[in-house]
Amino acid sequence: MLEPAPQKPELKMWLAVRTDLALSRGKLAVQAMHAAGWLHLIVAQDRPDLMRAYIESATPKVAVRVDSGAALDRVEEEAKAAGIPCFVVADAGRTEIESGTRTVCMFGPAYRDDLPDYLRRLRLLTE
Repeated sequence: MLEPAPQKPELKMWLAVRTDLALSRGKLAVQAMHAAGWLHLIVAQDRPDLMRAYIESATPKVAVRVDSGAALDRVEEEAKAAGIPCFVVADAGRTEIESGTRTVCMFGPAYRDDLPDYLRRLRLLTE
């Protein structure tokens, strides 16, 4: 009997969402769109080979939770220190929250095993 081929690790992007903010589902969706759009553009410009590899791996994304602005700041700091591209959305303040409120941080593409411990331990948003 043949052994299954080992799975190749996937490049992924993660969206860290502040759960301490009372964001509607629509507002959260728009914040995620801002983060994904900008991060895709940044990575395509600065690291085109990484973006090409990410696109070839079906562009998986994972939503994770953080419980405060300080925790979101740490996500950004850890990603930057590890050389992982990231983008933080600061809201314009037109609808639900104050101008300048940092709502989400998207980081990657990266392999999970290459993430710093703090980022690897973030819990899924659905938990």
